[in-house]
Amino acid sequence: MNKKVGDIYRKHFVALTIGPLLKLIEVVFDLLIPLFMKAIIDLNQYGNPDTIPNAFSKNLAKFIRLFGTWIPNNASLNDAIIGGVIILVMGAIGFAFTMLTQYIAARTAMAVGTEVRECLYAKVLALSKKDREQFGNGRIMTSLNSDSYQIQQAILFFIRLVLRSPAIILGSLVFSFILDWKIGLAFIALVPTLLLVIFLVLGQSSKKYVSIQESLDDISTKSNDDISGARVIRAFNRQNEEKESFGKVTENYQNKSINVHKINSLINPFVFAMTALITILIVFLVRGTLLDGTDSEKVVISSTIIAEMAYLAQIFFAVTQLPPVLLDIIKGGVSRKRINQILTLTPSIVSGSQTNDSFNEGELISFKDVYFSYKDNSERYALSGISFSLKKNETLGVIGGTGSGKSTIINLIERFYDASKGEVIYKGINVKDYDLSSLRREIGLINQKSRLFKGTIRSNFLMVNKDLIDKEIENALKNAEAYEFVNKYDDYLDHEVNEGGSNFSGGQRQRLCIARSLVKSPELLILDDSTSALDLLTDKKIRTHLSEMKDVTKIIISQRVATISDANQIIVLDKGHIVGKGTHEELLKTCDVYKEIYESQIKKG
Repeated sequence: MNKKVGDIYRKHFVALTIGPLLKLIEVVFDLLIPLFMKAIIDLNQYGNPDTIPNAFSKNLAKFIRLFGTWIPNNASLNDAIIGGVIILVMGAIGFAFTMLTQYIAARTAMAVGTEVRECLYAKVLALSKKDREQFGNGRIMTSLNSDSYQIQQAILFFIRLVLRSPAIILGSLVFSFILDWKIGLAFIALVPTLLLVIFLVLGQSSKKYVSIQESLDDISTKSNDDISGARVIRAFNRQNEEKESFGKVTENYQNKSINVHKINSLINPFVFAMTALITILIVFLVRGTLLDGTDSEKVVISSTIIAEMAYLAQIFFAVTQLPPVLLDIIKGGVSRKRINQILTLTPSIVSGSQTNDSFNEGELISFKDVYFSYKDNSERYALSGISFSLKKNETLGVIGGTGSGKSTIINLIERFYDASKGEVIYKGINVKDYDLSSLRREIGLINQKSRLFKGTIRSNFLMVNKDLIDKEIENALKNAEAYEFVNKYDDYLDHEVNEGGSNFSGGQRQRLCIARSLVKSPELLILDDSTSALDLLTDKKIRTHLSEMKDVTKIIISQRVATISDANQIIVLDKGHIVGKGTHEELLKTCDVYKEIYESQIKKG
């Protein structure tokens, strides 16, 4: 079953539930503080809690008096100090719960982000080349970096603020209505208006975030192309043109982002304006009591105004906090959908369950009328009617022009692709039914594009087998004609390998890659034009070493006749068809294409 982002959320259900609930404890203390402030002021005016008209103030004043007398002969100061200490204690408790919630939020967000990236990375490795081409490298890189980060931020804000802001707004409305119903009605009129505007603005913004992430995909794709093709760009003096092209891509992303932020920037000025209007309305509603009321009434209304303004401030900050929270959650939702599109894709290459460890002799690999098209349900085939067989311990040579389908044959053997028609048989079993890990463990592949990984020479070999000893690595280096230059390094096998092996020449990289495949001790060794960067003498030495290896079946793909001339069987490809099959001598007599290649390289070369 394909794992989704929602499955990762469910794994952290406890943290996603407890975190927001802990934040509500802080909210309770925040909402009580204005009431304690009002109680302190009312207690100072009335002296006796029982004479305070407001029920909330009366009960809180009684609670303050429960702590006795701290300052003799000064009841007002005593009540103020006790009330202040209570407010400080509530603030400290609220702060403690806030820090606990922040800790839970940070750990959960990082855990979810890490798991999303790990699942996405594992999925990408499980997908075939054709599957990955549905999204493109730019989209995959954006999902691994930007989309996973957006999900992480969404979790962080969800735990910290998703309940806090609504609870603050709701609680402030309730208490403001209890303190003074007229002011409460003004608040009740304010909040829906603010929320309506916020949701209308966010509704417009959310539609644009998919397009913004797609623009990030374009930036990733363009960056990857320009960095990997930097030499070509400089060789053709295309620096200015590529800068301009990259500028257009980034400008497109910039314009889309600015447009969204322009829409979102309307929220805060609107909230400020509405809050100012409500403040004026509060003063207007209580002006009569402030001007004409008794001293007690003036004190009560003043304490009420102070509490109401505190609640208005809480509503204001909660409302201004809400848009960023919702925006991050919306972004997280968009990124979740994008990542799920990759995670839920069923790989077209699915591992079988069969193996054949008892295979000793006979046809190790065979193609039976194989057709292959890069597009499903297409009649345009890259390979057509390919049939051949290769016995154990024999060598097969494959030659043909560019685009003739040589590397495609290798892709079918390794199951990077599956045949559209026909069968590819390995050890008597269709490769589609063969256990994928076993298949690739038994095959050693050296590609034309030699790829080394950042680390050391030793770490690149330990990728194959972590239990390799230096002697095994040395033997492989000698067979690949790489020992001589590696032995000259002061740090020997611990010599640093830069990204992509850029600190080695093309020929050195190819020899190291050949050696890395040889330590695998494969049953089938495939060299896909893997000596193209080597001189003929070094090429011949390596082929001599390979021919001395026992129990190794070899497929050698090359543009050079000299590289494959000693093979037990050679197939000649032209436009996806086999146009010649036999030994070197037989093909010189029967295959015009092979003869033409031979004459161009040997007679005239």
